[in-house]
This record gives sequence, C-alpha cells and structure tokens, in this order.
Amino acid sequence: MKKVEPARPEVTPDLTDRVRDFWTRNVNAERLLGKAVTQRERGEREYFDDLELQRYRSHRHLEPWIESMQPGRSVLEIGCGIGMDSYRMAQHGLRVTGIDLTQVAIDTVRARFAREGLDGTFEVGDAETLRFPNEHFDYVYSFGVLHHVPDTERSVQEAWRVLKKGGEARIMLYNRRSLNEFVHRLTGIPFEEKDELCPVVRRYSRKEARQLFNQFTDVEIALEQVYGEGYGLLYRMTPVPIHKALSRSIGWHMMIVAVK
Repeated sequence: MKKVEPARPEVTPDLTDRVRDFWTRNVNAERLLGKAVTQRERGEREYFDDLELQRYRSHRHLEPWIESMQPGRSVLEIGCGIGMDSYRMAQHGLRVTGIDLTQVAIDTVRARFAREGLDGTFEVGDAETLRFPNEHFDYVYSFGVLHHVPDTERSVQEAWRVLKKGGEARIMLYNRRSLNEFVHRLTGIPFEEKDELCPVVRRYSRKEARQLFNQFTDVEIALEQVYGEGYGLLYRMTPVPIHKALSRSIGWHMMIVAVK
C-alpha cells in the first residue's frame, strides 16, 4: 500500500506552525480532491452558496445534528474555519463563539456575520489552550477538526473544562476502521489534499475515542458518511438507504455526543 498520513503522527516542536500553515494555504472546503468547489472570490455571498451547497448535500447527517441543538444556548465552535456551521447555528438561534487557528478563516467569518447582521464572536485561538473560563458554554462543537491538532487528547480535555455541568460536546473524529481508511491506504491518495500530506490526520477506533472522552459522564458514538462526493459516480448512484446502512457499520465520521 502507498503512503498516506499516519494515524499517529510524530509530535515535533514546529507541528502547530505546520498545521496553521497547511490550513492557511488550503482553506477548508474550498476544494474537493484538488478541484475548486467555487469560482467566486472568497467571502462573496455566492462563494458561501457554492460551498454550503456542496457541504450539506454531501454531509446529509450534518444539518440535522446542528438542528437538534437547543436554540438560545451558548456554543463554542472549535475550528470554525470560514464559519459555515457557525452560520447555521446562529440562524438556528444559538449564541455562537468560534475560534480557528488561522487568521484567514477568522477574517472571512467575521466579515460574513457583519454583512448579514448576525451576532457571533470569532477570534484566532488554539484548541489546546482555550482562553475561556471553566464551565462557560452549553455546547462545544467541532466537526472534523480535533483530529488535526497536535494534541487531540488535550483539546478534548479543554472542551470538557469549558463546558457547563450537563453541557454537551459534539465532536466528529475520523474512524480508522472504516471503508474510507482502507481506500485511501490502498490508493495512496492523501486524506485532505490530493497532492499534499496534511501534517496531522489522526484516526481512532471507537474504543480509542471512548478513552479520549473518559472524563465525560455519558458518551454516544454514531458512525456516518461511508463515502462522500469525492467518490464520484459511486456516491451519486448509491441509494440513500444503502448509504446510511453502510455508514452505520463502516462510516468515516464518528459523531460523538459527550455529556459533562
């Protein structure tokens, strides 16, 4: 099998800088397997229209996950990126705070919220050292981010710390025992960018994920997304019931709801 990103990368002193550089150059969701999702300028309304259409069309499980959160509650999104999910949560009536490691992401989401007249607080921040006080948020939300940080375990501990008692962490991590893991290892195609290895792409078994969240009082894990639009015709031709059934057993996304 060809080389892809290791499930347990070597931690080096410059790793955070390398992660920041990668996601500054490869703004999340703008490309799919090396192909541009939109031809619009970053930040334009049509830019967000194109990216959100692709994101929620391919990730059918994501909008219901957001909509099941209670409006009026506070939420911290760790790794908000350009703010597509933050925008959905704000529209849903949640009080949104977002952090991201990259300045380009924060500038983009701040400009959109200001233009649309939506309330939200966004700042550059590190998942491993959250600046917020203990027991501050009702939700901590992070979709497909914490497996990219240098110290995932510390980031989960920080999520636990800033959650209120009874609050929920809603975290997606990659499942190592998935069809997608097998296909990428077989083909040698990197997980995040077609021609470049991402500095950190950790993958976990369910047992390992539960160990990460062992501070929480209750942890539920559901598998979703056996494969997405990057699989081309296979994805488009797979009936939704079959896709859902495969996702529940060998899905790539571990959708974790952990109660403090």
